[in-house]
Amino acid sequence: MVRSIDTFYEVVGDRNWIFHGSLKLDTLQEPLASGMPDRVEQAILEQYADHETMRFALMRAKAVPELRPYRQLLDYALRDYREGRYYATVLSLLPVLDGFVAAVSDNRRGLHSLEEQKLIVWNSLVAHHQGLASTQQSFTRSFNTLNEEPLFELYRNGILHGNFSNFDNEIVASKAWNRLFALLDWREARIEASKPAPVEPTLLDSLKRVGKLEAQKKVLNEWQPRSSSVAEDGLSTVEREPVAQAAIGLLEAWKNRNYGVLAGCLHEFGKKPARGAYIGQVRERFERITLDNYSLVSVDMRGAGLGHVVVDLSIDGASRASELRFLYVDATGSILPESDPLGTWLSVGNDPVGIVGRTW
Repeated sequence: MVRSIDTFYEVVGDRNWIFHGSLKLDTLQEPLASGMPDRVEQAILEQYADHETMRFALMRAKAVPELRPYRQLLDYALRDYREGRYYATVLSLLPVLDGFVAAVSDNRRGLHSLEEQKLIVWNSLVAHHQGLASTQQSFTRSFNTLNEEPLFELYRNGILHGNFSNFDNEIVASKAWNRLFALLDWREARIEASKPAPVEPTLLDSLKRVGKLEAQKKVLNEWQPRSSSVAEDGLSTVEREPVAQAAIGLLEAWKNRNYGVLAGCLHEFGKKPARGAYIGQVRERFERITLDNYSLVSVDMRGAGLGHVVVDLSIDGASRASELRFLYVDATGSILPESDPLGTWLSVGNDPVGIVGRTW
């Protein structure tokens, strides 16, 4: 994946596209292999033009507390984007970008006034040296004269100060969405980076941990991958797998709109908010997508604490093959072997974007 991201920036980095977590890398592989910037750019545009992809992506965005005041504006921006009013999308999203960053940052400064180094958070997809931070140069560039030529860059200052009059095109509007989704990854990385360092364990704690690790090592050495499918092994065999039972619990909760139960089925790599607040977030993510029905297809145990469950989801009258990825974790989020009684199977996909139509 790292090599693919490097290639992404080698091909379209100078066009100020940012690789973020919502971009589907699999559909970009062939265009990236061609080395042709226009092909890669077209593949990116096709992702933003996909109605279902954008619907799910926007649900994720509107579930973020700092973006909730802008939910209606985001809906307007998406409507205008779908109907070809690209100038309106740009003019709607630029203030959202500033307001969102001001709400997230420490000193209430909008994106237009933030130094590049403030946008660098290591261990995130957008931290690449040609990623989010590098786009600030073009975003904040100043212009003093009117330019009526077609514009294909997200020149925030030039657009809002009236120096460009010809930015009504899909590329600029898509770059505005691209910047928003990249900033969502930046926010999540900031939260993760702000976590306090773990407390140093005592000698006794260390000895206990060594003992537990030795026991887990023995289990891992003896563990063997396995898989089963409804077509070859029958439904009852697949349903006996604990990870399949976890998938059924998640899908039943979604289908029945039981967001309290659904919240307990999802894994978050960052710290979860208080239970009531988290259930509210889960409701916002899932309530607009109605799961009519589902059926199990197969289970693939790829690791002692990693399981994949393939299902067919019936949504809006269409069947979508989807692959749910589960981790077996303890209360702190640490991965355990499936034989450990302290673990629970939780879904890595924690919103419809990460579940429907997803493959791993």
